[in-house]
Amino acid sequence: MTTLKARAATFGAVSIVNAIASGRGATASVRLTTEAEVEIEASKGGWEVSVNGESSGSRLAVETARLAIKAAGKDPDSFSGSVRTTSSVPIGVGLKTSSASSTAIAIAVFAALGQKAFDPKKVLDCSVEASLASGASVTGALDDAAGCLLGGVNMTNNLARKVVSSKLFDKKLRVVIRVPKTRSRRDAVEPGFIRRFGGLTDLIFEMSLKGDYWRAMVLNGMVYSSILKYDPFPALRAVELGALGAGLSGTGPAVAAVFEPSKLAEIDALTKDWAADGSTVIETETNNEHGRLLAVG
Repeated sequence: MTTLKARAATFGAVSIVNAIASGRGATASVRLTTEAEVEIEASKGGWEVSVNGESSGSRLAVETARLAIKAAGKDPDSFSGSVRTTSSVPIGVGLKTSSASSTAIAIAVFAALGQKAFDPKKVLDCSVEASLASGASVTGALDDAAGCLLGGVNMTNNLARKVVSSKLFDKKLRVVIRVPKTRSRRDAVEPGFIRRFGGLTDLIFEMSLKGDYWRAMVLNGMVYSSILKYDPFPALRAVELGALGAGLSGTGPAVAAVFEPSKLAEIDALTKDWAADGSTVIETETNNEHGRLLAVG
């Protein structure tokens, strides 16, 4: 029996505006990569999933593979196989690993089935549907998926499943990310409670639509840190040191700060401050590249 194989890569992203409150969100793509490798057989059966070399029961990965097979015009029940993802992005801390993996899986599945030139909208649709079906996101996380797949700054209406704006960065910026040892508090918060603040976050979204990304990022971070009961000081310290923008990413606990590349001393000072309590600090940069196919067969 022929095994169909393909491998693809997408990128990470950080929040400018979190979409949970109003359904409208914005993200900035960053150069942290996630790769997905799929092996597909034309036979009925189950799916094996591994994440960073360890066996996983990821519903998201299986849902994405099945939805991509269906979008390619084939019956998902007639196929089985394996999905392996590897990522330089910490999982479950607000850095869009779910969207990075689902978009990479979709690209790889399309390629394995013969569609090497993928349609970005189909990839995004698969990611959104899989995120909702698996419970990985309450909004479908189109803003996250667009950031991981398309690069640049992406603003979306997740409820309408529409990319409102997608623009590349006009220059590279440095991004510093703090990943504390605490876990995300998302599961402890009722989405209905967060939605009460939709009018406020919509104002912040409108700021980002006008190109005022980084002040929007600061305000979004302050709002969501308050809602989710995180300490806002790490982000405020970044602003104090000259960051263009800084704030909680997703539902945390990761905090991201964006700097001009020339701010080397300030970035160094922030890195030392953020690492002082044992937090992991990641230094990267903004990303303008699309997700891409790496290999077929």
